Amino acid sequence: MPNPSDFIAPPGDEPTDALRVQDLDLNLLKTFNAVYAEKHVGRAALRLGITQPSVSHALGRLRLLFHDALFVRTGGGVEPTPRAQRLAASIDRALAILQAVLDEGAQFSPATSRRTFRLHMSDFAESAFLPTLMRELDERAPGVVVETLHIEENQFNVAVESGRIDFAMGHFPHAFTHFHRSELLQERYVLMMARRVAERCGLDEHFVLDTTVPPALQFISVSSHPQSMALLEQHGLTSRVRVAVPNFMVVPAILYRCDYALILPRTVARAFAPLGEMAAFEIANASTWPVNAYWHRRFDADPGHRWLRALLMELFRIGTREPYDSWLAIPPSLRPPAFNA
Repeated sequence: MPNPSDFIAPPGDEPTDALRVQDLDLNLLKTFNAVYAEKHVGRAALRLGITQPSVSHALGRLRLLFHDALFVRTGGGVEPTPRAQRLAASIDRALAILQAVLDEGAQFSPATSRRTFRLHMSDFAESAFLPTLMRELDERAPGVVVETLHIEENQFNVAVESGRIDFAMGHFPHAFTHFHRSELLQERYVLMMARRVAERCGLDEHFVLDTTVPPALQFISVSSHPQSMALLEQHGLTSRVRVAVPNFMVVPAILYRCDYALILPRTVARAFAPLGEMAAFEIANASTWPVNAYWHRRFDADPGHRWLRALLMELFRIGTREPYDSWLAIPPSLRPPAFNA
């Protein structure tokens, strides 16, 4: 081992150049930490998984950088100098901070995480997916927060690319083609009304909305869903619209109190069913469309993002089954006896 005095500047000849971060090699700090903990060069080498000459060489570089012996030989190993004692706590803390940063990027612990996931959802997607997702998060990730955002259509792609939102769930035909996506289900519109209204109009479970519509039936229109508006027009029902609303939030309360009907996505109809005795019917020429989960490829390797994607796959069985009885967050005791659409 070099003589410690070789690295101590003579009085009046102290170095004037300050040590810079870029002068340090992370491995030197790891070596310092190991030697300080073990108080022995050989044991430090075993701890680091390197040779003893490598540890001695690193100590030589550290002495040159700090202009201090740092560790001096004793009968049983080495002891730190006062300068090394002052450095030890800071170096240990710096390495711990760096390890925490690396751990955060390499793993995700749902049971203890406080992460907030931001999801862009249509009102349909909120009704279809959010109750089940939140029920599972309460069990598996009680500290995780979900924030749903409604992004303007012309800002959708920018929001996904910038990371302002982690996921988008719904049907977004103008999404950039390089976004990753997984199909959740194929959706279609149905006709929904209170069961008492269907019985009064003489509609059985085989009824299909086509050219024949009960003459007294009046409708709710939802302006945020142009496809439902188009179906009303296609079947000559726009003159029967009694109330127009911007989204589905107030629909269950209206249907519960008023004898109206509306055209809405089938999964939303299923979600609303427990709020009253409802009946739903097929619509002639009602096309289907995919409901997807969208995300940017740069989040593919993010552990938290991967975990949430896997949870969505598990909960909603992407593209493999009809979801309604299996994952709508409706206790069986509250479900109506039949829901025919």
